[in-house]
Amino acid sequence: MELFPSREIFIQLGSVNITWYAILSLAGFLVTYYLSLHTLKKMGYDKDKIEDFMFYLLPIAYVGARLWYCLFEWRSYIQDPIRIFYIWEGGLAFHGGVIAGVLLAIWFCKKNHYHILRFGDAIMPNILIGQMIGRWGNFVNQEAFGTVVSEESLNWLPEFIKEGMFIQGSYRMPTFLYEGIGNLIGFILIRFVFNRYGRKKRGDLMYAYLVWYGMVRFFVEGFRTDSLMIGPIRTAQLISIIFMIIGVLGLLGIYNKLFSNIPGFKEEKPLLLFDVDGTLIDTIPLISASFRHVIEMHDPKRSLTDLEYKNLSGPPLKESFGKLFPEADETTIQQYVDEYRVYNREHHDEMVKVLPGVVDMLDYCKAQGYTLGVVSNKISSMVNHGLEYCGIASYFDVVICAEQMKKTKPDPDGLLEAARELGVPHDNLIYCGDAPTDVLAAKNMSAFSVAVVLDEDRKENIEKTKPCALITDWKQFEELLKEEREWSDNSTLLW
Repeated sequence: MELFPSREIFIQLGSVNITWYAILSLAGFLVTYYLSLHTLKKMGYDKDKIEDFMFYLLPIAYVGARLWYCLFEWRSYIQDPIRIFYIWEGGLAFHGGVIAGVLLAIWFCKKNHYHILRFGDAIMPNILIGQMIGRWGNFVNQEAFGTVVSEESLNWLPEFIKEGMFIQGSYRMPTFLYEGIGNLIGFILIRFVFNRYGRKKRGDLMYAYLVWYGMVRFFVEGFRTDSLMIGPIRTAQLISIIFMIIGVLGLLGIYNKLFSNIPGFKEEKPLLLFDVDGTLIDTIPLISASFRHVIEMHDPKRSLTDLEYKNLSGPPLKESFGKLFPEADETTIQQYVDEYRVYNREHHDEMVKVLPGVVDMLDYCKAQGYTLGVVSNKISSMVNHGLEYCGIASYFDVVICAEQMKKTKPDPDGLLEAARELGVPHDNLIYCGDAPTDVLAAKNMSAFSVAVVLDEDRKENIEKTKPCALITDWKQFEELLKEEREWSDNSTLLW
């Protein structure tokens, strides 16, 4: 028995022959998987769920490819349907695998509240690399070849390819190679060029894949001698035309207009998440005074500038004190944190106030139907007290603090936890903060980052993180929300 037919056997395991075709086919899938996983993790998707998806995708794609082939060769199977399961006889059609995979992805995204177009953008261009590798399995099998050509026309090829194309007594056009080269060029153009300079909306990378692969396959299929047929029409060319039409319409934005009330195409309001200190509440003077208090107690000769004190806001306290006192052990660092918090609590109400424009901005967001939340590296008792004291706690549907995070900012766990607690997708999210750690937390899940610069002294430091937007007052944020745009950070996905 052979796992996928082939002229060459890779390894024998008892009575089972694992062929080169199977190995190359699996290699193409694994390369696609790891490229896609790399991108999906950047987008904040759960690694375990992605692995589950890929686990089911492989067999389902093969089943789809097999059924598609059998569908168009039904005369060979109608008399003996059990032969459909005889995979060792050969017969896979890639278009069927793509269609089966897309159907699985639609179900998976709906189940997990993922944005199907964004999910497709992360995966579809990478399929071109998998296809390129898989086509070498056709070369080993001496199948999917083209018309008869002269020996001289193949002299530009390496000798092993040239000799491999001597099939049925004649030299044949290496259509497997042409398609593979076309797929490689398409991957480079879509992932590195179009992604940076051409894409305008979610789904564009997926649509570009359909257009490119449809074009390459249509051209190459015209030279093949073993095409599946519907009467006089080559099936692969017909499906390639359909792929190209679907892709072009998508790139033109037709679906966004036709299906404007269907999830995936419907314009959804983004989830709005905010940092607290220096973003909603003016706590920077209190934070600076709290750090100054601890430093003067333990290192009275040390002198920090006002800007250095201000820039201590953002990272977790242990991290900040670890940098201030690199020789201190963990117990001592915790002592400094405790002393900081005691001072901070004692002087909180006398030094803290809501920042200008915040209440009007929150009123506007609530009136427009936005869901609001807070994500802070501080402990919940201090965050909740600050929100209550400043009279803005009622605006927020979720408050995520250090206790609810596995990792604090700049890790995006707090932002993802806020979306999970609200039961909403994390694909459509804006995070506003005044510190580099806030911008980086958003970037680390490819969310839309807004740098809030209400203190000109801190502008240069946060600008280095390259936020998606920078505002100097909250009216600008209201204007930003009126823009029609994709609320995610695609710059983080450029390789």
